Amino acid sequence: MSRPGFVLQVDDKTPALLTIAGAGMRLERFGIGTKVVYPADAVASANPVELIDGALELPVEQAPLAQQLSPGTVLTIVVLDDPQLQPRLRFDVRRSIVERVLELAAASGVNDVQIVIGNGLSKRWSVPEVTRALGERVATSFLPDGLIMSHDVTAADLVAVGDVDGHPVKLNRRVAESDLVISVGVRATHREGSSFAQGLVDVETLRLIGAPGADPGLARRVSSVVGDAVKSFAVEAVLGQPLPMRSLRFVAKREWEWRLGDQLSFVTARQCVAALRPQGAQQLYGKQVADYAVLDVIGGASSVVAEQAGDSWRAANLVEIKGQADVLVASVWGATFDGSDPDGSPIGAANRALVQLAGCHTGTPLARQGGALIAFHPLMPRFSNRRQAAASDFYATVLPEVTDPVEIMTRFEEKACSDEWYLDLYRKQFSDHPLQTFQTWYRIAEATRRFGDVIWVGGNRRTAALLGHRAASTYADALEIASDFVGSHPAITYLRGPGQVLGDVR
Repeated sequence: MSRPGFVLQVDDKTPALLTIAGAGMRLERFGIGTKVVYPADAVASANPVELIDGALELPVEQAPLAQQLSPGTVLTIVVLDDPQLQPRLRFDVRRSIVERVLELAAASGVNDVQIVIGNGLSKRWSVPEVTRALGERVATSFLPDGLIMSHDVTAADLVAVGDVDGHPVKLNRRVAESDLVISVGVRATHREGSSFAQGLVDVETLRLIGAPGADPGLARRVSSVVGDAVKSFAVEAVLGQPLPMRSLRFVAKREWEWRLGDQLSFVTARQCVAALRPQGAQQLYGKQVADYAVLDVIGGASSVVAEQAGDSWRAANLVEIKGQADVLVASVWGATFDGSDPDGSPIGAANRALVQLAGCHTGTPLARQGGALIAFHPLMPRFSNRRQAAASDFYATVLPEVTDPVEIMTRFEEKACSDEWYLDLYRKQFSDHPLQTFQTWYRIAEATRRFGDVIWVGGNRRTAALLGHRAASTYADALEIASDFVGSHPAITYLRGPGQVLGDVR
């Protein structure tokens, strides 16, 4: 059992604290009285097979999985994509879950089995990604026969399974025609409900769900329609905080507990990135993975599993914070750990800071309305040529003209969603669907409205201006800029990464 997260109030004995900006790291002095929110300790994982077996044999509100399988059953296993995992899993627990499900299916005489990746608007999985997530044994057994496929939100053969507010909801054909669908996912961040439906429906339904100002209940109604149309069994693993590989293990430790080896690792990482950028960052982060402890595995009825998994994650990661901040400070690690993209794009960084970190709370926001957000990230305008082509064009052509979500949706969204080049990249070249970028921006813009100012320490000034934000050279400069909105003696809360906490503001 790991130590829970907690809040440290900075005093004159507090050491300099780690801040992370993309691939770069430094130690920063924070003012006396600053609240520093630490996540729960990251710990190494253990064999999750007993937890998995318990979830399959004693599910919630359903019969044991083995009793639901029989010869002739048309079985589909849906592996839910979770693009927020950062860094990626050293060992993917979804592999163990899928293997156990396949063993039960084989013992029950089931011989019609396919695996569908519920990736929704995210890129489809390549063969190496399937192998890394599901293991060599599953990949070599299913891939050669075309029995593992990523969902295509634009496919012509999607099946209408109902309607919501007069709009037809279309579902992946294989899933819709299955006798039983087993969804396999992980819970490693704060979110409401299940991502099962949104990973498998059509693009027009996703456009409605993610539109600016959309009714929050719409996503629940879509999930209900899909749930009524499909007999499903959900399995969800609740993960702990990321424990990086040894070269970066120090980032998961509290600074006053750093030993000599941790201090040397910090110096090496900082100098490697600073002296050899971008080669140094690529060398340090290109193959970076982390170990995630499996805290619980829950199986059974989809809606109940999602609720219980959410409760389990909240119990492990909830940190009580006294009072809202005038200034919320966040370190933004690279938006992806990829040899070609160690920093992450500016849109990914803004989403991480404003939506994922600042938005991770139980109800009362971490910062007061009209306060300031200070984030550490270089905001360099770099995008992957293949995966982020739509995002690169959005940054270069849309944001210089307009940032308002409603106007962007009205003027640009339809054209991008019907662009054959973008769609070809999505279907064949492992690129995100262009709608992904638009809806990410809508969430960023909505979150930005809560703040009087958003300031990026070390950020590219032109990029910050395009986002409607500001840039500062140092943390002290950022506080000076923020003083226009929060005064000269603000209450400051720093979210100390790399993991994510759920703030409970009292």
